Amino acid sequence: MDEKIKILLVDDHTLVREGFAKMLELESDMNVVGQAASCDEAISQVKKVNPDIILMDIRLPGTTGIEATKIIKEQFPKVEVIILSMYNEDEYIFEAIKAGAGGYVLKDISKEDLIRAIRVVYSGESLIQPALAKKVLKEFSLMAKETEQIQSKSSLRGLSDRELDVLKLVAEGRSNKEIADLLIIGETTVKAHLRSIFKKLEVNDRAQAVAYAMRKGLVN
Repeated sequence: MDEKIKILLVDDHTLVREGFAKMLELESDMNVVGQAASCDEAISQVKKVNPDIILMDIRLPGTTGIEATKIIKEQFPKVEVIILSMYNEDEYIFEAIKAGAGGYVLKDISKEDLIRAIRVVYSGESLIQPALAKKVLKEFSLMAKETEQIQSKSSLRGLSDRELDVLKLVAEGRSNKEIADLLIIGETTVKAHLRSIFKKLEVNDRAQAVAYAMRKGLVN
């Protein structure tokens, strides 16, 4: 028989975790290898049991399941996360995707659909519950159109190629010194480019510049 899918359950309600555990253990190809009630416990469990899939509640004490997903994906990129949520609002779905979640399903999902979601994500694909997928596709369509419009008009902002290079490095979290070293220019020149970028984008600081650039599709 093929190796079982190792599953870690993350939810701050013991009864919920135990209910999921009993249900999943009935599947011949699944094995619940651990449980956690918080982000810190989840990270500790991941190190200990090396799960394939994490079923992550969106509400956790001290942090959100989405924030926990981001932390876990940064440290353990091979571990797949499926968000279990009571919320079908767009912002939660998109934040979960950005955090690296491989799946997003509502807690009222049927047993059969949850089992299928686990197998789909384990196989390397992503899955958003059909009831939510239409929202996602619609939003991505709007984002694509906006990006296309921005790219066609980005020259109106007047950013030079070098200023775009600086902005992209700022978006990566680079310091002025690191930017100077990478672009082989002086720190004074970097500061001058930043002043020009702030003026052209009509923003006041680095954070606003990066937020604007990401929102408008100028940088990833």
